[in-house]
Amino acid sequence: MELALELGWEGITLEALLGRAGVDRDEFRRHFDDLRDCYLQIYLENAAEFDERVFSAFDRAPSWREGVRAAAYAAARHIRDHPRGASFSLLQRFDVGDIIQEHRERQLRGVVERIDLGRQELDDPDSLSPLVAEGVMGSVYELLIGEFQRGNGDRIEEFVPTLMYVGVRPYLGHEAALEELTIPPPPLPEEP
Repeated sequence: MELALELGWEGITLEALLGRAGVDRDEFRRHFDDLRDCYLQIYLENAAEFDERVFSAFDRAPSWREGVRAAAYAAARHIRDHPRGASFSLLQRFDVGDIIQEHRERQLRGVVERIDLGRQELDDPDSLSPLVAEGVMGSVYELLIGEFQRGNGDRIEEFVPTLMYVGVRPYLGHEAALEELTIPPPPLPEEP
């Protein structure tokens, strides 16, 4: 991950990786097929940890709105707590293979599906297109990428109320969205 962040995928060589890790080719081959496989496994490990934290926060919440808020703070806290992994996952070019692109699409689809559950909060769920959830997700994703690129990864949690405003407004209206700007962060989950 460190080499990818420093050099980009195109700049990584097996020799550089072996030197940085302090292992020989045989040890490397016991764990990975090649550089692509190593990169993929690191990406998928980071993504699985993020997915577990965010999706389980949503799923444990008693309502859609609280679930979106819990998931947003879980994502922000994960990014804050794992800045290198988040940077690796968010900013790296993914020309390593189709499986990473497929995973990212599946991950984003999971987020969009949870946002889209907000239509069930409406008297007439069909009055709003499922595309609204995609627009909300696109806005949130672009803001995260932009803040990361500006070096604000450690401050992502500060942006959650604004993101919640964007996410809640299409489903619950302007007044509910304004409330999101004043709702404090949920407490940190207790460690098992």
